[in-house]
Amino acid sequence: MKKSIYLIGLSILLGTTLSSFAQKTYSAKADITLSFQSEDGTNASAVAWNPNNNMYYTVIAGNETFPLETFSASGELIYSNTASVDSRGLWYNPKTKKMEGNGPDTYGYFSHSISSNGQLDPAIFYAEGQNQPEYNSVGALDSKKKKICFYSSGSVYFYSQSNGKAAGSVTLNGIPSIETINSTTVIFTGRKGEELGILDYGSNNVYLFDIKGNFKAIVTLPTDAVTHDVFRFSFANSKIWLYNENSRSWTGYSF
Repeated sequence: MKKSIYLIGLSILLGTTLSSFAQKTYSAKADITLSFQSEDGTNASAVAWNPNNNMYYTVIAGNETFPLETFSASGELIYSNTASVDSRGLWYNPKTKKMEGNGPDTYGYFSHSISSNGQLDPAIFYAEGQNQPEYNSVGALDSKKKKICFYSSGSVYFYSQSNGKAAGSVTLNGIPSIETINSTTVIFTGRKGEELGILDYGSNNVYLFDIKGNFKAIVTLPTDAVTHDVFRFSFANSKIWLYNENSRSWTGYSF
């Protein structure tokens, strides 16, 4: 009886705590799928959107021979290439007009030039070094501040996009349960006051924070959304993306 009362009280307390931190709640709905043609690799790590050619790009982490594939705005496969580098993060940089990303260990940051038909040239490294907090950190670009964002153990770390130098960090305040947060990935949404996001794979929620680390909103994912503790989580073209290893496909969720 005492245990039941305790659990009820804890539930109420957690609910109160969540509502006091997060001011908004959104519901996410699936509206697009990107399915890999290649059968290599397991951990898809990022989706990037190029608004200049209206194409999606996505990569699987772990090996330079794993796929880097291109899709139309409606999700149709256009090109299937190899990554040419052991990728983690992948993003379109509107200032350089290139597809960029980060790699593990001392690889640092790289860029792909984009041909007129949308295909990517092989990666070229431009800021080598351990320019991220963890080996498997998946970077996300804040293009206005020219910073790459990374998540690690309850904080977001910032690095210069141009040279990879560390540029500060913020603690994410009010995370309900750090034990069930996807440990490799933070998303940068570009939404004012809700710029940063992390995935709680235990509750199928995405938590949004402002750039100072204040908890601002919860995005509730559908009950059938497939979530994971590492990789397989991204943001592009105003959508949250989740990767399903079994179907080898990303699903985009609008909110």
